[in-house]
Amino acid sequence: MKIVISLLMLAGIVLANADMAPTVGVAPEGVDTSLLQIASINVEAQAGNVYSVGCGFDGTYLWVTNGAMQGGGTNNFFLLFEEDGTYFATYNQNGGSGWGLRDLTCDGTYMYGSVTTAIDYYDIGTHLKVGSFIGPQNPNRALAYDGTYFYTGNFGSEVYRLTWNGVSGSTATSTIWSTAATSVYGAAWDELNNCMWVTSADASGIVAEINAAGTLVENHVLVAGATYGGACMGTGTTDVTSTLWILSQATPDVLLGFEVTPTSLTRDTWGAIKAVF
Repeated sequence: MKIVISLLMLAGIVLANADMAPTVGVAPEGVDTSLLQIASINVEAQAGNVYSVGCGFDGTYLWVTNGAMQGGGTNNFFLLFEEDGTYFATYNQNGGSGWGLRDLTCDGTYMYGSVTTAIDYYDIGTHLKVGSFIGPQNPNRALAYDGTYFYTGNFGSEVYRLTWNGVSGSTATSTIWSTAATSVYGAAWDELNNCMWVTSADASGIVAEINAAGTLVENHVLVAGATYGGACMGTGTTDVTSTLWILSQATPDVLLGFEVTPTSLTRDTWGAIKAVF
């Protein structure tokens, strides 16, 4: 099916079922203008159901997780898209029923996702499962990676930081890194801004911006009343921007792309500027 991607300002979307947090309603226009929405990819048109929940970016393709909830299905899938919305291919997850893998994150070699306490990882070239390690949550719903540490959370306010030894089957050590999030579902580490974006699954529309110390910078309401799934960082429109992709649990399920830059004047940045004077 043809996937439509359009340039638009923060647009209203209609909410639908979310993993363990179903919400149905109509969301008004977004109320936060510090992040500019630049893209929308209708993933439900390709999935054929409303059970897409997480996303990750391998440097070329956006991976969307899709659960086998319709008709008692037993296969979960990855749907791959280019950032312009072009559908590329569908690949199996590691089988099983239910929601399957939730949010995803990539280290440049493997794509990571969790369905239980195990965090599975897949070769981004073959799309086959290679191994797994154990995290602190069940499931390790949100996943992010900053080049050294993994991060996860599961519907609460806590974000855990994980240190993994790289051995399949081992258990990662973990500690609570932040308690500044809201109903954690997805997470994405933003290298340009040296922060983490954490999505909420409680119909608040909040995407929390948390700095490297685990402190809340700002709660951005990108789409009022929205229920979000996973999140990931993609490429930018210039060499000094990046794109924050968020899976919106909507009708239809959509990937929303927001342009972020390292020079965004948040309230913390303004404080630093005023201090100079």
